[in-house]
Amino acid sequence: MTKQLQQVDVAIVGGGMAGASLALMLARYCPQLSVALLEQRALPDAGASVQLPSFDTRATAISAGSLQIFSELGLWAQLRDYCAPIQRIQVSDRGHALGVSLHAERHERASFQGMLGAVIENAALGPVLHEALAQTPVQLMAPAQVSEVQMGADGARLRWHAGDDGEQAELKTPLLVVADGVNSPLCRQLGVEIETIQYRQRALVTTVGLQRDHGGVAYERFTDAGPMALLPLPRRDGQHRMALVWTCAEEEARALTELSDDAFVERLQRAFGWRAGRIQRAGSLQGYPLSLSLAREQWRRNLVLVGNCAHFLHPVAGQGFNLTLRDCYALAQALTGADLAQDSSDQLDLLQEYGRDRQLDQQLTIGFSDRIPPLFASSNLMVQGLRQAGMLGLTLAPPLRASFVGQAAGFGL
Repeated sequence: MTKQLQQVDVAIVGGGMAGASLALMLARYCPQLSVALLEQRALPDAGASVQLPSFDTRATAISAGSLQIFSELGLWAQLRDYCAPIQRIQVSDRGHALGVSLHAERHERASFQGMLGAVIENAALGPVLHEALAQTPVQLMAPAQVSEVQMGADGARLRWHAGDDGEQAELKTPLLVVADGVNSPLCRQLGVEIETIQYRQRALVTTVGLQRDHGGVAYERFTDAGPMALLPLPRRDGQHRMALVWTCAEEEARALTELSDDAFVERLQRAFGWRAGRIQRAGSLQGYPLSLSLAREQWRRNLVLVGNCAHFLHPVAGQGFNLTLRDCYALAQALTGADLAQDSSDQLDLLQEYGRDRQLDQQLTIGFSDRIPPLFASSNLMVQGLRQAGMLGLTLAPPLRASFVGQAAGFGL
């Protein structure tokens, strides 16, 4: 038996960080729109305390531009207790003397409260977003498994159920937003083609403990074994912590995961060097294959894709979630004042404008994330000379450095 058909102005499928952020933005900037958020997993109870691991954690680097968006949504007061500020970014190339150090205080436009960005623990970010959603008119449907979507001239018709034995329900909307992650089942069902490039690399992710305080410095280090990032984390239980993302060839990744804890720390110290001081310990090591995944169409009439189902990037620049937030913000701004139930031609014009506005930022960010790893992995002397020239240019040319920092911090466009 199917419940009575329900209708909303916008239905978001996927309640992860992308979908939850967009729902909050629509509630803030488009109060005239009724919004439903469907998430296949049950959400934590509103008001439940945030549970953080004592040492090992997963984290996301948030640019200054993204922090500004969260501040507009009224979330910064809650988030800042679970993040470590990035005051400086140090970029270096193993075996070469030149490096680049980017300081927040030298780039006022690319800063948020004197920061280039912050690193927020995922175990806190998700609950903060969902707690904020509980205070809005957004309809939260979780668990909600979407089993079928039918697109028509006037929008989408979704059939969903709550769990295996849940009663079938239907939802109709003039605008469907798909935010259900990479390898999206809905994208396949809707015939959205996905272009994928396999890097034949893996990202190894863990938390490391340091002998000394990181001082708000984020490190991007390019080594023979692959690029690695060390990102500042809040101190906990007296331990100085940083988040490690180490991308390397699949064979190297397998060898690293087979090392003992002490042997892995020793190998990491040799590869990274001593810029952050002595590395004392490492948490559990997790790895995942790396690829570039791009939807050939991120919008069409009555449909928009956001998050990893729209673009899934190499983590070297830490820009995947920040690009998603800028997409969501632009979409919410485009829908400000819109009456989606009345005129589908107006909606199409709004989505076309949204697509044009996002094109350049996406091209720059995706292109940078795609081209930087092979550039720094090359042993070709000419390529090495070019990347060192680029380092020198960033060091000596303030306008170029300001532009680079502005783009990385989410204020470039």
